[in-house]
Amino acid sequence: MRSSNCAVFRLFVLGLCIFLLALPVSAGQATKTAKEDKAVKTDKAVKTEKAVKTEKDEKKEAPKGNVAVVNGVSITQEDFDRELFGIQEQSANRGEKLDDARLVEVKKQILEKLIDSELLYQESQKMGIKVDDSTVDEQYAKFKEQFPSAEEFNKELIKVKLTEANLKSQIKQVMIIQQYIDKEFVQKITVSEDELKTFFEVYLKDRIEKNLKQEKIQKEVTDFIQKLKESAKVERNLP
Repeated sequence: MRSSNCAVFRLFVLGLCIFLLALPVSAGQATKTAKEDKAVKTDKAVKTEKAVKTEKDEKKEAPKGNVAVVNGVSITQEDFDRELFGIQEQSANRGEKLDDARLVEVKKQILEKLIDSELLYQESQKMGIKVDDSTVDEQYAKFKEQFPSAEEFNKELIKVKLTEANLKSQIKQVMIIQQYIDKEFVQKITVSEDELKTFFEVYLKDRIEKNLKQEKIQKEVTDFIQKLKESAKVERNLP
């Protein structure tokens, strides 16, 4: 079996990047007295201390064997290791080896992706989004068909420490999240004519202009050479 088939078990959901815009400081805030500044600093120190304490408490509350707990739901070390295994195998297939620095970064990315997926799944559950078992079974069958035989498929399940029930559960979760994203974002977000025009101006105009200019230059040079040939005396001696 090709090792690339392991990718079917890496059920990642596209992460959502949220950019927070900092609010400008008002004139009144900029003219705080020294006493107020001191109070603010003290308040920040208290908040920082509380944040550190909360972080420590969360670490204490996380059950052993879990890499994270999201609103009371555990993300297990086994789930994390399975995702890491998939990435390491893909790198090996490309002849690459993750050095220590890159491995640390990859682990952080995996953890955040798992947290993102769990958060999205929890939101989808609040909306009551469901996927029936027959749809999950159909997708499961498609995964299974990618392997030469049922035996090879089962070997891969064992290799990545998955059972049929585990895999179906993951498939179901991903499909539910996809429905949530489609309903809450894909169907609601539109692109205006102005946005299209801006994108064209910023990303495509220069490239298209260069290509068109190059074509015109090439045509002009070709035409010029043809005129030179017509007025020149050229002898060709190929047999």
